[in-house]
Amino acid sequence: MKDRYKNEFMTLTKYIILLLFISFPIISTCQIRFSETIQTSKTATDMQASLFFIDFWATWCGPCVYASEYLSVLQKQYPDRFYVVSLSQENPDIVKRFLKRKPTDLAVAIDYNGETFKANNIRALPYGVLVNSNGKVLWRGSPTDFKRADLDYFLIQHTKQKYVNNVLKVQKLKEEVFEADYMPSSDFEIQQIKTNVSEDIEVSSIGEYIIYKGTLKSIIAKEKKILKSQVQIAPELNKTYKVYIKKGSSGLFSILNELKLDLFHSETQGEVLKLEISNMTYWDTQQIDWGKDTEAYLIDDTQIQADNVTFEDVMYQLATVLNLPLAVEGSEVDNEKHDWLIHHRFYSLMQTDLEDTYGIKASKDQGNFKTYTIRKKTP
Repeated sequence: MKDRYKNEFMTLTKYIILLLFISFPIISTCQIRFSETIQTSKTATDMQASLFFIDFWATWCGPCVYASEYLSVLQKQYPDRFYVVSLSQENPDIVKRFLKRKPTDLAVAIDYNGETFKANNIRALPYGVLVNSNGKVLWRGSPTDFKRADLDYFLIQHTKQKYVNNVLKVQKLKEEVFEADYMPSSDFEIQQIKTNVSEDIEVSSIGEYIIYKGTLKSIIAKEKKILKSQVQIAPELNKTYKVYIKKGSSGLFSILNELKLDLFHSETQGEVLKLEISNMTYWDTQQIDWGKDTEAYLIDDTQIQADNVTFEDVMYQLATVLNLPLAVEGSEVDNEKHDWLIHHRFYSLMQTDLEDTYGIKASKDQGNFKTYTIRKKTP
């Protein structure tokens, strides 16, 4: 009995530590520069504010739309001294067409060169940053985690106001050239890109297509749902590509065939995240709802939320944030779609969540995992 109360106390303590960590303000300065304003706020009653919330989003991001709707309600409740702007780095024509289908009362702006996204190290969407009138960052995280109580607290602490245009600066590029939307003529297309991009793959969508932009290594890893470290490729083959894949289909075979490459796999031993799923239970698809036919993730610094995704897909996201290969043991995995909520920042808390919520026993251990080698096909 004592052990039981001790375990419950330790679990509660971990949650309290997590909440304190999330709530503690990050002292830094936010760089806020836009290339174009699509619309100003239809709700804010004054062009001055003491707090500014930057809502980083994209039209293809299902959870972003939900987050923007949440922020719209918050903006209506606080029409003065608080100003929300939704910022996308997409083609402004794409954003304008999207707003015709799904209008918003929030201010909307474009960061076409991704300057503000990069300066604030935005790696997952949706994401929000709250700053005061001097640009000091007061809060970061998923927009839906920013509560009315948080806003009340910061409004009391920060009363100095500035004009919106003096804080959210629009710096129109001298020669902005926006590419027209490109639609593939087949189920699969691949284009080599001459300019270098980062190792992090960029994923977007248009119509019925998923678009990958990145190195061949990162694209193969994404398609195989494994870490980039599990893919070996010679530097001369690891070129940068833009790939269009029709939703619901796998592009791996098409990529290898088009580039005349072979993929070989072998077993490697090292540290893995072992998942024992013999007694696993699943959530249904009614726990999280970001809209009809939406399959998407909301991944922030502390947790992974997923709406209608498979076990394999959500565990790939977990492996990515932990940077650990997976080793799944036990029964066959369910290939049906489910909703998920998994903490990942604190390892022991993640273990407790996985076992208590889904019956998954997770442990770091030495084990075998697959690695893949990409080679040019022999003539």
